[in-house]
Amino acid sequence: MFGCGQYPAYDSFVESVSEEAVQNVKRLRHHPSVVIFAGNNEDYQVAESFKLQLDYSDETSDFRDTNFPARYIYERVLPKAVAEHSNIHYHRGSPYSGHGKPTTDRTYGDIHQWNVWHGSQEPWHNWDILAGRFVSEFGMQGYPNIRTVNYWLGGNTAEGFPQSRTMNNHNKADGFERRLELYLVENFKHSFDLESYVYYTQVMQAETLASAYRLWRRNWKGKGKEYTAGALVWQINDCWPVTSWAIVDYFLRPKPAFFTVARELRPYTVGMTRKEVQTFPDETSAAEFKISTVLEIWGTNSTLAEKRATLELTAFELDSEWTERWSKEVVLAPNASTELYKGDLPGQPVRTKRSEVPRTIIVSARLLDEDGSVLGRYSNWPEPFKFIHFPSLEVAGLEVTVGEDGETVRLESKKPIKGIVLDVEGEDVKWSDQAIDLVPGDPQTVRARGLNGRQVKARFLGDGTA
Repeated sequence: MFGCGQYPAYDSFVESVSEEAVQNVKRLRHHPSVVIFAGNNEDYQVAESFKLQLDYSDETSDFRDTNFPARYIYERVLPKAVAEHSNIHYHRGSPYSGHGKPTTDRTYGDIHQWNVWHGSQEPWHNWDILAGRFVSEFGMQGYPNIRTVNYWLGGNTAEGFPQSRTMNNHNKADGFERRLELYLVENFKHSFDLESYVYYTQVMQAETLASAYRLWRRNWKGKGKEYTAGALVWQINDCWPVTSWAIVDYFLRPKPAFFTVARELRPYTVGMTRKEVQTFPDETSAAEFKISTVLEIWGTNSTLAEKRATLELTAFELDSEWTERWSKEVVLAPNASTELYKGDLPGQPVRTKRSEVPRTIIVSARLLDEDGSVLGRYSNWPEPFKFIHFPSLEVAGLEVTVGEDGETVRLESKKPIKGIVLDVEGEDVKWSDQAIDLVPGDPQTVRARGLNGRQVKARFLGDGTA
């Protein structure tokens, strides 16, 4: 109940806090999902930002005579209530590092990483260098389901555009329009009609959050190299119909980000990055300036047993029929990430001029079980997406087929397709997956509870809808 503020510690207030803490520890201590009690949210961070009296090396003072009196509550009152009435771990605050370190320290305790969206507004591609021991807050906004937006519009079509007063009233984040547009314009060729805007913010949120979990899971390498132990996305759901950081909206309709996060948290996953490496000749060398692209692939295994699998990689050029495929046997270490490949990006020649346009290469990786079933898949695309000339609907050849049971949808294509989001007219259905990347030769089937055989619409980056 203590969050983002400064609280008093006079006797009657402390007495009330103590009683309430005991009551709530008793109320919650039997819940298996409660693994930590945290004393506050961002109050140590607030104290640091306002340069209050906060000597982390002082473990003995009373603190009530300082200008940060609430420290007495967090370090005396609350841990006593937790220790006397439960065996649950107590953490003084979130974020909190201990060891005399500030709340921004990346090597101890937990951090709130808001330099994507808030703060320095870093690209989401920088999550790997924005990591910490435990990232207990991070996020990205995205519009909710269009049905939720239409609900708060209440039939007022004149307000049905992203910059309207009604839209503004349904987003209470300070500066949200500037931040949404910053990340949209840096990454997408997007439109401002309402349904398109909803779609692009949703895909942006889905890409951002998936990227964070993918890169941070790589940081749990085992054998003493467990650099990132976990991450908690801000946030799960909304308490009113609104555009926010939630991955499930007020009406419990999952946003596409819900599904991309779920994919990245499966027991077995495969991840990739591509990095440009520039080589500069020195004054005495005749060597050319070069830009090469390096592909790195890793797999994760959250079970306690090693897993033998086949890594299958297929590269496609979006603008031609060129493909390249190879596979190799791999072993995923238990409870760890395992590096699987590092080498030149297939099909991408070395460039000797910055003005040279690289080939649009999409790389699909799959981890296959011994019986051929897919344990995990991921398609790596060149970014930013705004530079890509996506194929037309006819060339992409997306086929959306509703199964005979009326509750499954099969997706297949002739070209790689990015960010497929499925929908129907009328009442929404419960989809088993969204924000899907599709490549030729790897059809995917989505369950659709409540579809009842209705026609399915598919929206994706580029051409639009099918």
